[in-house]
Amino acid sequence: MVFSAIIVFAAVIAASLIYAHVKARRLRSGSWDDLVASIEPVHAKALEIVALDYMHPAGNQLKLEPDEMWTLVGGVDGLKRMRRNADRMILLAAYVQRWNFDQAIIVAERIRHDSNLLKRALFRIQIDLYLKRSGLRTPFHIHQAASSYYLLSKRLLALYETSQYVLYPKLAAAVA
Repeated sequence: MVFSAIIVFAAVIAASLIYAHVKARRLRSGSWDDLVASIEPVHAKALEIVALDYMHPAGNQLKLEPDEMWTLVGGVDGLKRMRRNADRMILLAAYVQRWNFDQAIIVAERIRHDSNLLKRALFRIQIDLYLKRSGLRTPFHIHQAASSYYLLSKRLLALYETSQYVLYPKLAAAVA
């Protein structure tokens, strides 16, 4: 019984890894225009409100209620879009390495770090939703996800603005 559970668990993990690899390969094989076109719309101004509330605390640190934050990030759908966009933005940062290797390598690593923080926060939110618990931690994870996504997108836009200003307007329109 235990042995069969282990086999099922290993098969699920293997299938997940294969799926992630195929998905990443497909994203990498596309052109820059295809990659930018694949960025899904998120409400950037609303995410900025949540992110700045977290990153710039004021005297009254409880400005946003959890329900407000949930609405501003777009709920489950908004969180899924942020996750998918994070992977695409990492690839867009890697494109800049062709033109500006020195700066792009550092910024791409910062974007990867922001993406990992985003994914970790999203995973914790998913666990809370799956277990149907809405404890005190969920708003912190929402703040973390929004601020990570905000920083990730701002770093990418700043990189393109300084390294590839010709492509910047198209990217800014897709990200904003």
